[in-house]
Amino acid sequence: METTPHDISPATARRITITAWAMAAFGTVAGQLHALSRFNSHPDDLTEGGLGTAWAVWAIDAFRPLLEWGDPYFVYWTYGKIWLPVCLAFVAAAWLVHRRRQPVGAERWAWRLQLAAYALLLVSVAGDYFTPWTDYFFLVGLPALLVMGLGGIWLGILLLRNGFRPRVTAWLLIAFFPLFFAITEVTSMGNALLPLMWGWAIAAHHTVRRGRAAEVIAVSDLHTVR
Repeated sequence: METTPHDISPATARRITITAWAMAAFGTVAGQLHALSRFNSHPDDLTEGGLGTAWAVWAIDAFRPLLEWGDPYFVYWTYGKIWLPVCLAFVAAAWLVHRRRQPVGAERWAWRLQLAAYALLLVSVAGDYFTPWTDYFFLVGLPALLVMGLGGIWLGILLLRNGFRPRVTAWLLIAFFPLFFAITEVTSMGNALLPLMWGWAIAAHHTVRRGRAAEVIAVSDLHTVR
């Protein structure tokens, strides 16, 4: 599918891609610190069992200076702020891929549904960690996650059927629910978004690289005509 003259500029596309990679890497590391602050502020999570207990107990001791510089809940709430820029980066990457792809038919509606769910997720994350109404905004995020899971299956299948590359992004969309439950058994809920963050960073990189190749071919054809 071709881009239009009104599409995202190559420079902006590259900046979005670089930011998506950086934020996915940052979220992978900082997200575990947020998970530890969650366990430290909600000790009942550790007594309930789960795979998180296997690493969180010793990790809390090892990183105690990073977890006890304030009230445990305040530390957890503060570290939770990392998820807004991380989520903004992966949503921007998804938007870039969508704009460059210019989907049609059923795929267009699947994209709209997924992007709407991402927008609702951003509202939830912002309200959860940047306002005093944490519980209310957490509830806002639940339907967003549900739509991301169900809508992701639909979009992922359509992408595979329509020859989308890279395929890994489509498969990560399809596998959102099983990955979500597997990851939340080990770490905090925010980290369950990491597969999508990496998936859209990879897709954005592929999109930018393909755009560069198209530019080179266009320039070559122009010189040939001349």
